Amino acid sequence: MSNSLQILAEQEALSLIEQNKRKDQSQRRPRVHEKIQKYFKGMLDGQISPILRLKINRSLCNFQCTHCCEEPYMTRDVKKRTGMPMDPRPQMTTDDYRELSRQADEYGIFRFVLTGGEALVDKNLDKLIETIDPMKHLIILDTNGWTFDTEKVKWFAGLGGYKAQISLDSMIEEEHDSFRNKKGSYKRVMRALDAAKNENLELLISTCIIKDRVFSDEFLSLCEYSKDKDIPLYVTLAKPVGNARDQDTWVCTKKDVDQLKVLEDKYNIFTHMTPSYGQPGRCITVKGIDTVNHDGEIVPCPYMDLSIGNVTKEPLSVILDRGMKNSWLGPYRDECIIGENKEFIEFHNKTVKDHLEEVSPLLPVPFEQGFGRTPNIDS
Repeated sequence: MSNSLQILAEQEALSLIEQNKRKDQSQRRPRVHEKIQKYFKGMLDGQISPILRLKINRSLCNFQCTHCCEEPYMTRDVKKRTGMPMDPRPQMTTDDYRELSRQADEYGIFRFVLTGGEALVDKNLDKLIETIDPMKHLIILDTNGWTFDTEKVKWFAGLGGYKAQISLDSMIEEEHDSFRNKKGSYKRVMRALDAAKNENLELLISTCIIKDRVFSDEFLSLCEYSKDKDIPLYVTLAKPVGNARDQDTWVCTKKDVDQLKVLEDKYNIFTHMTPSYGQPGRCITVKGIDTVNHDGEIVPCPYMDLSIGNVTKEPLSVILDRGMKNSWLGPYRDECIIGENKEFIEFHNKTVKDHLEEVSPLLPVPFEQGFGRTPNIDS
């Protein structure tokens, strides 16, 4: 068979696999399937259906990762910086999450990611999954894999969980453990991946790259591992935020991004800029992923610390519409503005710095003090 015919055959096979998945989804979760189909039809008219990423339990975590962008939200960091025992802002209640699920369903949103910190340290995670309702939304678990053994995999799947996203930051055991500041974490990740695979749970491997890692033999071995195991590899780029705010040498360059695009053609890897569900592969602000902080503040990107509104105080649709009208956030950009746009990075980091020093030690920065001071598209 010629190379061109082989490629066509592989694409057709993947297409059939995807068709079967969607057929299964329409039978198991008809409401989710209905929303996906409606989104496809409305996308050209500007309809969005972002992933809602829930940071629960004050971002509590059992790791202290070198690159973590969530550290400033964690109780241990708040206590260290302020002397307060914890973030005093009230957490979203069960009723708040139930109302968020209802509004998201009405809006056409069909994906929730449970994260932290580490979502699995939350003792009420089962109640939260039930509240969000896995018959209306695809529920994805973002985990470091430390406690995600066979028993926990079965537990999550039994609750209606759809997919697990497990972090693996190097195929070299010592490097992964060092990056995660947790000895033994590499072995636990491998155990988690095997357990999830054996139970036929939908899976992603998530990995963070710093400058030049994409050119290393180690990264290629991770790509090969992902391909051999038939597990998609989600690649995030280190951003100058959180623990990495002052790590300028980590930030990826256009050369790194271009190399990733080359590798995407050969391996089953993707980034937040890769097209998914038919959405253009561009900057994800508002339209791709929105993070809901434990107090209800919504941040338009997992790597930003500026809010576009609080869902416990106003409707989700109003907040998303506000974000799409903002001149920084609304346009479909070919660049990742928090990773590549120097003007935006300077604005973001200065706003965060001024807020922490002059207004409050707590993040994110409220809309009025951050994005509210920037122009709208129609201004």
